[in-house]
Amino acid sequence: MRVSTSLFHSMGLQSIQKHQEDVLDLQVKLSTGKRVNAPGDDPVALNQIHSLNRTMTTIDQFAKNGEYAKSQLTQEETSLSDSITQLQRARELAVQMSSGTYGPTDRQAAAAEVDQIIQQTKNMMNYRNSEGELMFAGSAALAEQAFVEDVNNPGYYAYIGSTNAVGQFESDGVTPVYEPLAGYGARFIQVGFDADNKLSADDKGDSSRIRLSDNGADVFNITTTTVFTGTPDQNVLNVLVELKNSLQSGAAPAAGVLDDLKAGIDQLSKVRADIGGRQNRIEAQYDAGESFKIALEERRMGLEDMDIVKGVTDLTQSQNALQLAQQVFSRVQSMSLFDYLR
Repeated sequence: MRVSTSLFHSMGLQSIQKHQEDVLDLQVKLSTGKRVNAPGDDPVALNQIHSLNRTMTTIDQFAKNGEYAKSQLTQEETSLSDSITQLQRARELAVQMSSGTYGPTDRQAAAAEVDQIIQQTKNMMNYRNSEGELMFAGSAALAEQAFVEDVNNPGYYAYIGSTNAVGQFESDGVTPVYEPLAGYGARFIQVGFDADNKLSADDKGDSSRIRLSDNGADVFNITTTTVFTGTPDQNVLNVLVELKNSLQSGAAPAAGVLDDLKAGIDQLSKVRADIGGRQNRIEAQYDAGESFKIALEERRMGLEDMDIVKGVTDLTQSQNALQLAQQVFSRVQSMSLFDYLR
């Protein structure tokens, strides 16, 4: 092997540059507090860190989804609570007006209050969320109303997914036009990792998905015992209409109205309880996500963060090695092979 003076110098410079790089690398790691600052530091660890960060970002998004879902469910709960209050008041009036101590004039006065209850209940049934979407219109959230005047039974109300809600007919003059989407499900939002990572058209949602709204027919329709005039939809609003009609005529409430109002209250209370269950599921998913996130954060820190004590020790060693290399180079720089040939 041929050894020249330039080789001595080149090896000396390479040694100094290597130690300088080591010192600079350790200074960067100590200043950032991270062991991995570039792909070349640890490619395998960097890939794992990116994967962990994506998972934690997803968990944060689930938490935001949960907050949004809770706000939507709170609005729906408010609507149902108000509707229950209205039905309870209507039932109180029905009980009072069923007594023989009240005459036609008293019942007509009560009918005026029931009419106000109808208007308020209808407003709640057509309630819109903060984004202007109908909460009880199923998948037809952008319709004008969820409950409209019954075209086949004047004076009553029909859900837009019912054929009684038609406002026009197809070109054949026979086929009714209504909102078929109103009869389908509701909107869901993801608040956790999917159990099977699948979603189908009729998916009711597992624990990872929360239903944000309810189909109006499922919420307000009941099996009534009231004898209606005609064939209107069997919903609580029409029970109130029948109560008002009886009182306006000066008669006692129609048979079955009291039981139907109670059935409506029970139905709305059941849906409200279900909303409470969904809110609890959101909290449970949030707590599970935060616990999982803590574990992921600990793993990420183990991969990415710098051991300060070890870093300072390594930096001191690298600085000493650099200083020694510089001293050796300064000695070798003034020498040549001729010094060894004397």
